[in-house]
Amino acid sequence: MGICSNRQEQKQISENLRLKAIMIFQKIDVQNKGYIDKERTLQFWKSNFAKINTDALFQQVDYNKSGNITVQEWLAFWDIVKQQGYSEQEISDELDELQQGKAWVQYYKVDAFIRADTQRHKTQIDQIVQMEKKTLLKSKSFNYN
Repeated sequence: MGICSNRQEQKQISENLRLKAIMIFQKIDVQNKGYIDKERTLQFWKSNFAKINTDALFQQVDYNKSGNITVQEWLAFWDIVKQQGYSEQEISDELDELQQGKAWVQYYKVDAFIRADTQRHKTQIDQIVQMEKKTLLKSKSFNYN
């Protein structure tokens, strides 16, 4: 049982990164709806290449192409970044940059993973999003429905 738990922890970002990512999500989701849309991200980036950043963000993170990014999709994205070989420190640094409203970074390894995943019958991304949903439900430090 410990091995399974340890494997799941290795696939997910650390609790500190999770909280940092959630704080940024909440900064964008000013209406506290549990999702962000392009209008909110355009407001978040203001004049800092807002349209380019928004389009890049949605291309990478809005897996189901609904036009909204849920907190589960947001956290799943950062898990995928970690799974593709980026270190916790690199992710933390990028989250710090986002917190300051700086530009969205294109993660090419993540792009390749997403392209390959869309070819699968049962996608890994769906499984990661569901894993994040379960983690959020168990979390005492965060409650987003």
